[in-house]
Amino acid sequence: MPCLLIAVLTRLGKLSIRDASAASAMTTGAFFVGLFSSMLTYRLFLHRLGSFPGPTGASLSKFWHIVQLGKYDNYKRLDKWHEQYGDFVRIGPCELSIVDPDAVDAIMGAKSSCTKSVWYDIADPLVSLHQCRDRALHDKRRRTWDRGFSVKESRVQSYGNDLVRQIASFRGKPINASLWFNYYSFDVMGELAFGKSFDMLKTGERHYAIKLLQEGIRPGGMVSPMPWLMILLTKLPGLSAGYQKFVAFCEEQAMNRKKMDMKEKDIMSWLLDAEPMSTDAYQNHMWLVGDSRLVIVAGSDTTAAALTYLFYHVAENHSHVDKLRQEMASLKQKNGDFDAKELGNAKYLNGMINETLRLHPPLISGVSRQTPPEGIMIGNTRVPGDTIVSIPQFTIGRSEKAWERPHDFVPERWYSKPEMIRHKNAFAPFSAGRYGCIGKNLALMELRTVAAKLVTAFDISFAPGENGKKLLDESKDHFTVGLAALKLQFRPRNQAPGAT
Repeated sequence: MPCLLIAVLTRLGKLSIRDASAASAMTTGAFFVGLFSSMLTYRLFLHRLGSFPGPTGASLSKFWHIVQLGKYDNYKRLDKWHEQYGDFVRIGPCELSIVDPDAVDAIMGAKSSCTKSVWYDIADPLVSLHQCRDRALHDKRRRTWDRGFSVKESRVQSYGNDLVRQIASFRGKPINASLWFNYYSFDVMGELAFGKSFDMLKTGERHYAIKLLQEGIRPGGMVSPMPWLMILLTKLPGLSAGYQKFVAFCEEQAMNRKKMDMKEKDIMSWLLDAEPMSTDAYQNHMWLVGDSRLVIVAGSDTTAAALTYLFYHVAENHSHVDKLRQEMASLKQKNGDFDAKELGNAKYLNGMINETLRLHPPLISGVSRQTPPEGIMIGNTRVPGDTIVSIPQFTIGRSEKAWERPHDFVPERWYSKPEMIRHKNAFAPFSAGRYGCIGKNLALMELRTVAAKLVTAFDISFAPGENGKKLLDESKDHFTVGLAALKLQFRPRNQAPGAT
């Protein structure tokens, strides 16, 4: 536009190039000053979300939110803002973060009229069950995924046994538990999704795939609050190198699995044989790669995080182990395994898992939705239409409106002390409604199995100099949790203290 204006002024206005350039600069400057002044004035004083409290900078531009996240701590920022401003906080010109317990049903429940927001387009052109915004296509793909998650319990049990054997080989010496739980979850994911383990439990060595996963999701901790910026950065050479390597790895796993002749069906079997999602071959390929990416992230990262935090609490308070062992004594089979259905009814074990997920949710900052044009009611508060809304799981898990003694780890609240749960619907670590996590039952099976095996096989404690503070303070928010190290000692129960 400035160049065109200069051309017009020099030809028709008979101005010199110097005078025309100066006039063009002044005109352009005045235009943008007026444009941004009116835009910022509208956002600050006249916008439909103007009555909601929040940081002034966030009301003016989402960039303000982004520049706060240099430490990958979005969940801490949101928690701080809610402490300062209340249950409804404006975190962008058109965006609210909400921790009113009634918001869970209104935003994520089965009857919610909210839809997935533009955030889910950040991986374009990749698409997956998780990122699909079209409800009909989502429901169609989910039916395929449902068939894929008919997992045989024995396959999970065998990897639990491998984990026990490897941990036992250290004979009570300190290990990085967060890393070993990542080995376990990654190997299980590989077996159930791609027909092969990554053999990290057998070799005790970190597969390069974990590094690729961490590099691939790390950018989300900084720029995913601004979806269009995330899309732009993933397209720029150099800046997107880690992300592109991870996507290439996901594609490679899917293509390798496509060449395999499987005797027993796995998750990818159903996805490969599924009815096409599009008449376009490229789009169908993007669905396959996107779902491959989904199963790698959701099937490994989230389970490892839950196990790590669970065993932080086991080490932090030894009374949990005593109660778990009493409960497990009658459930343990002669071969050392546990029946998944019986574990599903183990009250204290499931209370511990629920408390872990309440205080340390895998999707720590929550998921993003958009209200319908007519808006929605959350309690007595009307949220206007076409508003981006999210529920930070870390903060709502500590809400005094939803939980008695919200910061305390009390497994009994889930069975013998129900009065400690003031608003049960506030508990949604696997999301809820039609977009609820497809792998919930598998994840719970893994958590129960590993917990039961480890607490009955080992005495568990913090390693010398460890207190869990690094895990709690330095883990990162990459959308899923980027775990810091947790050094634990697993001493076989027949080993005397101090023995090696």
